[in-house]
Amino acid sequence: MHARLPWEPPPPDGPAAHHRGHRRSRVPELALALSLWTGPFWSPTAAQGTAAIAGIVVDRKTRSPVPGALVSIRGTARLETANQHGRFAHNGLAAGQYPLDVRAVGYAMASWLVTLDDGEVADTLFEIDMLSFDLGAILVEGRPSAAQRRFQQFERRRASGRGYFLAEEQIESMNARTLADMLRSVPGVQTLCTSRGCTIRMTRAPRDCLPDYFLDGFPATFSTSPSMSPLGIVGIEIYRSVSETPVEFMKANSRCGVVVIWTRSGP
Repeated sequence: MHARLPWEPPPPDGPAAHHRGHRRSRVPELALALSLWTGPFWSPTAAQGTAAIAGIVVDRKTRSPVPGALVSIRGTARLETANQHGRFAHNGLAAGQYPLDVRAVGYAMASWLVTLDDGEVADTLFEIDMLSFDLGAILVEGRPSAAQRRFQQFERRRASGRGYFLAEEQIESMNARTLADMLRSVPGVQTLCTSRGCTIRMTRAPRDCLPDYFLDGFPATFSTSPSMSPLGIVGIEIYRSVSETPVEFMKANSRCGVVVIWTRSGP
């Protein structure tokens, strides 16, 4: 058996004592020491200082504060929201340079580089610009009203050269008392008046053949007469024969001509 020399360490106890020259690991002792350590560990993100960045975010054009603006230190988790007066503060900063990004709804993002010394409080005005949008030309087309559509159709038929037309200006200049008075000067129309009233007849139509009437686009033969007042009438179309009459005013037995009356109030 080997005799232990004075400078040699004592052999280990336990089952592994027969392994000569075995050296025990110090890992368990290190782990135990770390678990018992309650002091702080140094971390770059946890470093605290006495400097600060404070400021107010305003609209560059109106100079009014921008509440709710987000002010972040780039590359860190630090984020502050401006209050209702546009003010914010990043406290507890160490000396150094800090890139700041400022964002707000409706505004372009802006960036600043702020340099701090120990204990310095940088109070800065941060001006941001509102976003501008170029929408280009916009064409807005509205649907014509019923009165506008009637006028457009009236002018379209008048341009066709079929029939005889009285526009609003002509009707007003006549100072007529009845519909029969307005039609007296129309070529191809006869106005016959007696003590019992007046009748209208187209010269190309058979004898005693009376024209049909349309009022604001609807058939109105039995509700319209030559004694009708001109009040409110803005246009009259006179078709003196079947060949002149447009399809929209043709009836199954049309052969005596048609008088189409348009009023200001419409149907």
